[in-house]
Amino acid sequence: MPAVRAAVELQNKNASAQGRPTIDATTIERIAEDLLNRTSLSLWKDRAAGAIGAGRELRLRDLRAVVTSAKTVSLDDEARTQLKELQVSLTARIDHLRTQWNEKLEAAIVSKNVKEALALVARPPDMSTRVSADAAGRVVALVSETLNADQDPKLWNEIVELTADTSIRRNVKPLGIPTDESSRAVAVHNAGAIPELAKLLGMKVPPPPPPTRIVRRPATRRAS
Repeated sequence: MPAVRAAVELQNKNASAQGRPTIDATTIERIAEDLLNRTSLSLWKDRAAGAIGAGRELRLRDLRAVVTSAKTVSLDDEARTQLKELQVSLTARIDHLRTQWNEKLEAAIVSKNVKEALALVARPPDMSTRVSADAAGRVVALVSETLNADQDPKLWNEIVELTADTSIRRNVKPLGIPTDESSRAVAVHNAGAIPELAKLLGMKVPPPPPPTRIVRRPATRRAS
């Protein structure tokens, strides 16, 4: 639209200089806007049709992108039908991934596979998935029990590093630190993420890290 306005303004400027009639910019902008909306809708429908045709071959993030982009266009009845079908497919695929994830997490807890459990907690299938309170409590207990002074230092260090990358890190209460310089260094480094380590080290417990700040860019005027 800015390009259309600039072109109309230049054309009217030249017309005035040459003594010719100018054109109504409002009418031209209205026509251009209508064409832009129709084009955007057609492009979205093409993407939606492609996504529906691809079925499960389409990557989840691509399917989500098509569904999300529907908010940027004015949908007609046909497009709304396509969107509903895509939303049903997206929900079904996310539910399937969540079920698999929960089953793997349960298996890791039961088998006391600490590293697998922590890896799963750190990487849920999507941003909106949260570990249940029951599962989180069991993983915390498992990790806390594993992090004891008699543990192999290499394994202890690895588990601490994995724990520091999870949402349950501040609830974990290690039972001890191996008498190994590398383990002590790992404990000091991660004391901010796992406060109980600070207590075991005789350090002052660090405060929780500040919330991540999202830098928002100044709003720009949308072209109409």
